[in-house]
Amino acid sequence: MKQKILLLHGALGSRKQFTALAQELESTYEVHTLNFEGHGGSVSSSEFSMAVFSKNVIDYLDAKNIQSAAVFGYS
Repeated sequence: MKQKILLLHGALGSRKQFTALAQELESTYEVHTLNFEGHGGSVSSSEFSMAVFSKNVIDYLDAKNIQSAAVFGYS
């Protein structure tokens, strides 16, 4: 079983920015990406905040039943 890795985009970015990197990592990792609320074409009724984005990550991990993952992100 491959180790999971979650790739997190920066402000005003999207998960699409990781397409090439994800393809490179697929042989070693189970790659996961997400769009933060209000990014990548999604609409948000919340103000941008670390609390909202942290909840986005937790909700994604819970929905995918991911207990542990390496994380890479940029801002």
